[in-house]
Formats: sequence, C-alpha cells, structure tokens
Amino acid sequence: MQPAGFEGRFSNTLFAVLVLSSLTFMVYARAMFLDYTKLDDSIFIVENAHYNADVKNISVSFERGLFNPTKDAYYRPLFLVDFIIESHFFGINPAGYHFTNLLFHIISVILLFLFFKRIKIPPLDAFLLALIFAVHPVLTQAVAWIPGRNDMLLMIFFLSSFILFLRYLEKPTAALLVLHLVFFIAALFTKETAIIIPVIIGGFSLIYLKCGWRKLVFPLTGWAGSLVLWLLVRSTASLTKDWISPVEMLRTGFGRMEVVLQYLGKIFLPVNLTVFPVAEDITLIWGILALALLVALVVYSKSYTRPLTYLGLFWFIVFLIPVLIVPKSLNDQVFEHRLYLPVIGILIMLSQAMPFSVTVSPKIKIAIVSVIVVIFSIQSFIRTSYFSDPITFWTHAVSGSPHSAYAKTLLGTKMDDPAQRERLFKEAQVLDPNLKNLNYYLGKVLFDRKETDSAEYYLRKELVANPIPDVYFLLAQIAFSKDRFDSAAVNLEKVIELNPIDPQANHNLVLLYFQHGQPEKSRQIIHNMQLKGMDVGDDLLRMVNGK
Repeated sequence: MQPAGFEGRFSNTLFAVLVLSSLTFMVYARAMFLDYTKLDDSIFIVENAHYNADVKNISVSFERGLFNPTKDAYYRPLFLVDFIIESHFFGINPAGYHFTNLLFHIISVILLFLFFKRIKIPPLDAFLLALIFAVHPVLTQAVAWIPGRNDMLLMIFFLSSFILFLRYLEKPTAALLVLHLVFFIAALFTKETAIIIPVIIGGFSLIYLKCGWRKLVFPLTGWAGSLVLWLLVRSTASLTKDWISPVEMLRTGFGRMEVVLQYLGKIFLPVNLTVFPVAEDITLIWGILALALLVALVVYSKSYTRPLTYLGLFWFIVFLIPVLIVPKSLNDQVFEHRLYLPVIGILIMLSQAMPFSVTVSPKIKIAIVSVIVVIFSIQSFIRTSYFSDPITFWTHAVSGSPHSAYAKTLLGTKMDDPAQRERLFKEAQVLDPNLKNLNYYLGKVLFDRKETDSAEYYLRKELVANPIPDVYFLLAQIAFSKDRFDSAAVNLEKVIELNPIDPQANHNLVLLYFQHGQPEKSRQIIHNMQLKGMDVGDDLLRMVNGK
C-alpha cells in the first residue's frame, strides 16, 4: 500500500478511532483483573461503601472534602459522585472500577485525536501522537490505579470543552457555548487545576487562531460566571481553613524545580518509572538528556517559529504548576499519573518537530513511531501487573523508592511474617522516625510478641503527634495485663471519646468497671451505648443487672 493512501485512511475519523480504541484495549486489558493496591483505592470504594450506597450523598459530595467530611484540603466532588454512581453497578468489586478506568482512558485517547485534528494537526500525525499517548508507560498509573481516574476525568471534561469552544468559534451559537461551559464547570468540580482552562483556551484563540476580542466577550462572561459558581459552592464545603500564602507557594515551587526535569525525563526516556515516586530517588540525568533532545528537535526542525510549539510549552508548564506548589507536608510524592494532562503539551510541541515535520515522509513517520509504540506498549503491559495486589504494588514501591519510609511502612503492614514486618518498620523508622502510624505499627508488633514495655514506649511516642483510638486501645490492654486498672479505664475512655461507637472498647470498659466493683459506671456505659443505638448483648445486660 502506498504511504499516501495509508495516510489518507486516517482522514476517516471512524477508522482512526477504531484502531486507537482497539490498540489501547489490547495493551491495558489485563488491568480489568487487578485487585486493590491499598493506596487510597480501597478507601474510596470499600471503606466508603456505606457512603456510596446512599444516592443522597451526591449532593453531600459538593459540601465536603475528599478523604474526610471535614478538615480536608482536597475538593473533588465529581470524583466522589463517580464512585457513588458506579457502586450501584459494581459494589466493592474492583474489576468494575478497573474496567471504567480503561474506558475513561480510551475516551481520553479518542478526544485527544479529535482535538489534534481540530487544531489543524494532519490526520496521520494526530493519530500517531494520540497512539503514543495511549500506550505511554508514564501514564500506566492513571489507568491501572483506580484513583488515577480523576486526571482522566479532568482531561475528558477539558478536551470536550475545548473542542466545543473551537466549534463555537466556527459557528457561534448559544447551544455550543452552553455545552462548552457545562464541561468547563464539570472540570472545575473535578480538580482545581481546571481554573487554568480559560487561560489556555483564550490564549490559543487570540494567538494561534488570531480571533478578535469581540468573539471572546460571551465566553469570558461565561468563564467568569462559572468560576464564581465554583467558588461559591466550594466556599460552603467543610474544607480545612489552613491558608497557604503565595510566598510559600513560590518558595515551594522554586524548591521543586528539579521535578520538571524528572517528569521530562520520564516522558522522553521512561526508564526511571516507579509506582510510588519520591523526588529524592529520581535521578536528573534522564531529564537533562530529555531536555537536550527536545531542544535539539525544536532547533533542528526550526519549530520555534511556529505558534503551536509555544502553546505546547505553555501547556506543559502550566499544568505542572499545581504539582510544584503543593507543600510537601500535604503531598510529597511526584506521582506519574499527574502527567496525564501535561504530557499533551509535549506532544503538541513534537507535532511541529521531527519526525512530524512536513519534510518527513509518511512511511518514515510510521516506521519511527511504530518502534516507539511497540517499546512503550511492552513497558505498559508489564507495568500494569505492578498494580495487581497490595504486596506486589508496595514491593515495587519500596524497590523504586528506597528512601520512602511510607512505602516500607505500608509494605510492612501487608506482610504475614512478624519478623518481616518488624524489619520493614525499623528500616522506615531510620528514614522518618516521626512518620504517622509508624510507631503504632512497631508497637503492635512488639505487643503481639509480648514485649509490652517496648511496645508501650513506641505507642506513647505515637500519641505525641497522632492520638488515634487504636493506640489507646493497645495501651489499655497493656495496662490491664500489668494490673493497672485505672490506667486501662482511662485509655478505654479515650478510645470511646475518639470513636463513640467502638463496640470492643465499650464492651471491655463495661466489664472492667463491673469486675472492679463499679457496677454503676458499667450501667451508665450500657445506657450510653443504647442511646447511640449500639447492640449491648443480653449476656452483658444480665451480668451487669445481676439477673
């Protein structure tokens, strides 16, 4: 078949979409058989099962934080709504959620192809670039890790709004503008990064399409109204009131500039990938080589004279800004799924450079990209298995990020062998002795081994910064084993204070007071349990009431 004829086939949108969908499905089909990784995914589906079961919580999701109904910095209402809807089809079976992750990725790939065509990238180039995106191993986490869908949802809403806006510029109608704004608002309620959308769309329209300000009057009004609506709804949500100053954001951003190079290296030379990346364990050498390669391609192709090159560079940088300015105290990981939108900027830049420049024949383009796609597909196929279950995931996390105390701690919690657990917890303690929950886990290992003095030391150390019910419950057990009944009672009271409906703590406290001659206190606790709707049990009632 002649290259020109082959190239012409990609002018047929349906053909290109079918090929892109099929190849993407083939690479990631095994994702549908993955389990949970126990990195947030089980929180949103298993632990939130009761919340997801009530459709009334769709509206509640716009009034709360992501992980916690109160005092949460993350606001992702549509992310929560998605799980509420899907839970009515899949329950807590991870297979269904993995399937929709794959479906979201396929939709994103299709929209990217259509978007590239809309901005006048030739059909064959648009197809090849979308195919690279579809199988790129740096995006495996977005597909194989269930919570990675948030970036895919943002992209779906963003590209849909962009394509509709481009159609609106060609044929200004109220219907197209309203649809564009609907998707823009959906993007805002998916992730705060969406506030960048008007900047990118407006800049693209003025600089690349050279449309006048008059055409942007109604869209500008709509964007402003949408942002006001989002801010008003967000202001009513029970989020943390901690304020991060612009100075702190700038300081954090400048302090993490190496992350840009790290991400660039993962895009061009994806040999330094890990499921739980921390900046400390990512070498800059690949990023430096990637930057040199990108500059060489731009200079050699003279694509610095083309507006799309600058759009792509701006796109890449702007969508990385949120990653850079997030304080380490809030999130210290440089997850690869966050490249889901920024990587498009690099693809736009490449659309203007070698091997996609007009001087390169279609046959050579196809040959070069085919080699890249095969390599990337094999990598993505293999890397998908890294998310197959908690032990596999956290083993790869420790291997790829040996300086992560959190990864070692989480792997330790998944181990059945107490000796392995203790080894991992102690290795984590060397890296970060104050890591949340770490001293509790170490205390629990020692408690199970009957080393109560050492266990108590670590448990009390955990209480300094992290007073959780589980720590007080173990301290109560230690106190009871040492006949320190007053101390045991105090600790059980703390458990109930933090978690009023803890059945074991309430039950144990009733028995403790009764056995030590304080039946009135036992009866008061039972009365409180009944007021809270807790099941007391006939045996306990008969014992306390002397029947």
